[in-house]
Amino acid sequence: METWEKFKSLVNENRLILPGDRLIAAVSGGPDSVCLAHLLWRLKKTLPLELVLVNMNHGLREESSAEAKKVQALGKKLGIPVILKKIKVKYAAASNGISLETAGRNLRYETLFLLAKQMNFNKIATGHTANDNAETLLMWLMRGTGSEGLSGIPMVRGTGNSLKVIRPILSVTRKEIMDYIRRQKLPYSIDSSNLKLDFTRNRIRHKVIPLLETFNPKLVEHIYNLSRIIGRENELLADIARRAVKQVARVSGSEITLDLKRFFRYNETARLRILKEILPERRSLKNISRLYGLVLSNTRKEIILSKDWRVTKNKNRLLFKKTKTAGKT
Repeated sequence: METWEKFKSLVNENRLILPGDRLIAAVSGGPDSVCLAHLLWRLKKTLPLELVLVNMNHGLREESSAEAKKVQALGKKLGIPVILKKIKVKYAAASNGISLETAGRNLRYETLFLLAKQMNFNKIATGHTANDNAETLLMWLMRGTGSEGLSGIPMVRGTGNSLKVIRPILSVTRKEIMDYIRRQKLPYSIDSSNLKLDFTRNRIRHKVIPLLETFNPKLVEHIYNLSRIIGRENELLADIARRAVKQVARVSGSEITLDLKRFFRYNETARLRILKEILPERRSLKNISRLYGLVLSNTRKEIILSKDWRVTKNKNRLLFKKTKTAGKT
């Protein structure tokens, strides 16, 4: 399927963009985001919506200013307003003791959320592709993950209010994007940092995926399909778990009580989801396994879940209790 058709299909089937939507598109100037901008411009011809392109200069590379100018030129050519922002990634990384990659991602979203609020826009579109999704899934797989990690990049992400982050080209592969860019004769930039193999994602992108594609050239598409199937199943299980928690647990700020008689009426998959749902913090596979082991034990036991929480198992209940020192400085 051609890129434009894939894009339209994803948007329509998932109602990602509706008449009257006000969209910010994050455009770095790379092939993926340039392709996204052009596709949104084409969609705008058939659907009433507002569209603004936003480019963020991280201040890490000399070529960033030139890339911003290319995005400006693209916006002028398409007749779409462009907003240029500078973000202090090095400062944020040093101040918070985090990597440049994490600091950049956090600042990008913070900036986009702030702009959307200021301009009363309701959606932010990013240029994540099927390849990005495959890279993310493989990263989680190597680190150790449950089914949430195998669901890859979400197509839609809420922000706690009416603002949504959408990924309208998530089903499109990087090869399809490059073919589209060439056919449309669109100028784009290449971020030199994406070529450095000292980042895990880049090694997966340039080494692991090309190797796996020698076994099956459709690898990226198959991973995308898998992640969507697992994502839908996760949504169903999460909904079941949320409804089950209301039947089997009492939750307050400092105490959670799980009725084990009711809890054991559910099958094992649902039980594990319930435990994850009621966990007050650190919802890792390790902690869920520890809790399930405690539930299955035949003796009265207590485990220290964290410095703030202890869990005690009696005959018919599991009691989570916040320690008295929790929250004190």
